[in-house]
Amino acid sequence: MSSRLRLVLLAATLTTSWRGALADPWVPAAGSGEVKPMIRLFEGNRAFPAGGFTTSTVPASSATMTQYRLTGIQGLGDGLSIEYDVRGARLRNQTNVNHIPTPHVSAGLQDEEIGVNYGLTQQPSFADSVELNMIIPAGRSKAVPALGTGRWATEPDFQAGFAGGWGDITLTTGPRVFLDGNATQVRATLDLSVRLTHRLSLLGEVFAVKTFRQSAKLPPGAQGEIYNLIRPAVGVSWRITPRLRPFLLYEVNLAGAGLHAGSQIEFGLALHY
Repeated sequence: MSSRLRLVLLAATLTTSWRGALADPWVPAAGSGEVKPMIRLFEGNRAFPAGGFTTSTVPASSATMTQYRLTGIQGLGDGLSIEYDVRGARLRNQTNVNHIPTPHVSAGLQDEEIGVNYGLTQQPSFADSVELNMIIPAGRSKAVPALGTGRWATEPDFQAGFAGGWGDITLTTGPRVFLDGNATQVRATLDLSVRLTHRLSLLGEVFAVKTFRQSAKLPPGAQGEIYNLIRPAVGVSWRITPRLRPFLLYEVNLAGAGLHAGSQIEFGLALHY
């Protein structure tokens, strides 16, 4: 990770305002919100077949990744908010040709996401909203390994969830449409949080992607758009204060196509302001 990116992520965290009420499920009041700096550590020494959605096989390559990620939501008022997902990573792929390992390393920004969210229903026990995101191809697609797709995309999402004294469950789903017309993904994330004690919560998540592509031959660099994935995760969150909650997740690529199989650990802080 470049020193410039480290400074940007640090500045974004430290300059976050701490005034205002705590965030609502998705559309916090103006001046309030949530920011989550986190680190992901991925290791994959298996692969899913490019043309199938099956169990993993032993590939001719392996992959490791250290990803630095910053997600957040900022309330604008009148039911509107801005959401963002900023990522940078160091990727290392190792290919084995004639039993000779050859490493390939890339580091820098990945593709970034920013969107505007509008709340429909915002009640204590139920909330839903609609969102329009833009995916910005900031990651280099010609690097080996590639850090991005090199393609612009738009992602309209619908979010809905229920909350109670036991915890909450939320669903986010919608298509990601690449503007070059080469692929469309249907994406969904199901999040679950169950309160075990006053401070400790059990976390669960399932992330799924299914890609549909045009029959025309893909141009160079567009292959990063084509993958399928089911990735469950389990973890814990610790409530130090109402505004500060560290979390830890263990994620596994359970099934997929066209990408490495493996597992990753994700840890970070949820900062409410």
